[in-house]
Amino acid sequence: MILSLSLILIINIFIVINFDNISKFLNIYDFPDQKLKIHKKKISLIGGTIIVLNIFLILIFDLIFKIINIEFFLAKKELFSFLFVLIFFYFLGLYDDKHNIKPNFKFFLSLLISIFYTMTNENIIINSFSISINEHRIFLENFSIPFTVFCILILINAMNFFDGINGQSLIFFLIIFSFLLLKTLRLDFYVFIIIIILFCLYLNLKNMMFLGDNGIYVLTIVLITSIIYEHNVYKQFIYADEIFFLLLFPGIDLLRLTFSRLINGKNPFYGDRKHVHHLMINRYSLLISNIFLIFLSILPIFLYSIFNLNFYAVFSIFLIIYSLIIKNLLHDK
Repeated sequence: MILSLSLILIINIFIVINFDNISKFLNIYDFPDQKLKIHKKKISLIGGTIIVLNIFLILIFDLIFKIINIEFFLAKKELFSFLFVLIFFYFLGLYDDKHNIKPNFKFFLSLLISIFYTMTNENIIINSFSISINEHRIFLENFSIPFTVFCILILINAMNFFDGINGQSLIFFLIIFSFLLLKTLRLDFYVFIIIIILFCLYLNLKNMMFLGDNGIYVLTIVLITSIIYEHNVYKQFIYADEIFFLLLFPGIDLLRLTFSRLINGKNPFYGDRKHVHHLMINRYSLLISNIFLIFLSILPIFLYSIFNLNFYAVFSIFLIIYSLIIKNLLHDK
C-alpha cells in the first residue's frame, strides 16, 4: 500500500512540475468568449489526459511489479473492454474540447459506445438492483441492456451539464468516490482515484486546468464501472436508492435545464448560463458557490443515511430546497 501510494504521488508531482510543458505539447486550451466562458485567459483542458495517464502507468507498474493489487477486473477481456471505452470517450471529449462536435452527433457516438460496452463486458450490465427500504430486488431481464445504456448516457450528460465552475465537478466526484471507499473499504483502488482527483482539484483551483469534456467523460466512465462492478462482481450492498440520492443533485439540474430549453424551443444539448453553478457564481464568490454546491450534493444522502428519513421525505425536502434556491437565484438575475 505504501509503495503504491508513493508511486501515485511521484507520478502526479511530476505532472504538476511539468504541467506547462505537457499543456503546450497537447495544445488544448479553453479560450474565453465572454458568453458561456467568462475566464480571463486561456486555460489548459488536460484533466482527462492526467487521469488516463495515471491509469495506464498504474496498470503497467502493476503488471510488472504487482504492487497495486487493484484486482478490479476479473478477466483480460473485461479490462480491454473498459480501456477501449475509456480511451474512446477520452478522445471524443478531447476532440469536442478542441472542435466543438455537434451535440446530436456526440450523443449518437456516446450511444454507440455505451451499447458496445454492454456487448463486450457482461459484468457491466445491470441485471437487477436492490432497494434498501425492504431489501427487495428488482430483476430487469430483457430490459437489462437498455437500462444500462440509459444509465450510462444519463450520468455522462448529467455530469457534463454539472461541470461549470472551478472545483465543482471534482469536489462532487471526490464525494462519490469517498462514499464508495467508506462503503466498500476497497483501499487500493479508491484511494488511488481520490489522490488523482485531489491533484486535479489543486490544478483546477489554481486556475491552471479545466477538466474539459475529456476529463468529465473519463471520470464518469470510471465511476459508472466502479458502481456496477461493486454490485455485480463484488456483491457489495450498494443500494439503488443510495445511488439515486448520491446523484440526485446533478440529475435534477439536468432535468430542469432540459425541460426549460425544450419549452423555449431550444436544443437541450446546447449550453447556456442557466445552470445552477452559473446562477451561483453570478451572485456569490467561487468559495461561497462551491460551499452551496457541496451542501446540495451531500444533503440527500446525508438525510437518507444519517438521519434515516424515508425516501419520499428526503426527495421532497431536497426538491423544495433546490426549487427555492433556483427561484431566488433566477429572481435575483
